Amino acid sequence: MSPIRRRLARARRWLLEHDHRVSFTVLYISLALILSMAISMFWLVAVVAAHAVIEYWTLGKLGPADQRLGRTLWHIRLDIVLVLAALWLGLYIDLLFGIAGLGAAARTGAQVSARVVAWQRTIRGVLLSVDEAALAAKAALGGQSDTPGPARRREAPLPWREPWSWGDRLTIGSSALLFGLILLTPVLTDHSVVEALRLLAEDLHPWPP
Repeated sequence: MSPIRRRLARARRWLLEHDHRVSFTVLYISLALILSMAISMFWLVAVVAAHAVIEYWTLGKLGPADQRLGRTLWHIRLDIVLVLAALWLGLYIDLLFGIAGLGAAARTGAQVSARVVAWQRTIRGVLLSVDEAALAAKAALGGQSDTPGPARRREAPLPWREPWSWGDRLTIGSSALLFGLILLTPVLTDHSVVEALRLLAEDLHPWPP
């Protein structure tokens, strides 16, 4: 086998076993934290989407044939909560600080409101760290992956039809709550629908000014 084929084979094996690879966990955590906090939330979404693509591909090679998309979304459910929490924070920062207009002023570059931007980044960093710490703990403790190995190919039941743990209930409940709050932003905050969409667009801009 040529050196190029050996490298490709190692890369393929690394991707197939990514859930059990400490190197993948470290790379994933580093990219999620650094890119999202240093640049914008767009890159957090991009990292999560890349993880979803890898998981979907892995399921096609090793996992059950049915409900690949559903299994993929279930596998990255912690990541989805993280994205929703970060977007919710950007919409509700004014309400959380209890100072009308301060969040909007933060986006104008005003000196006083720069502190709010720093607080927002800090809170998002905490949210990111908590979520990524859970992923790191799962990898370090050798937790069971949602993607079955070759010996159990196409035999695993649908994970969401199995008994839910408290973690599953908390994760799904948090996702539903955060998604509902994002939809209700014009009702629960001073932002109009247009303003809420503008704030989301700013947070998700790949290269913010």
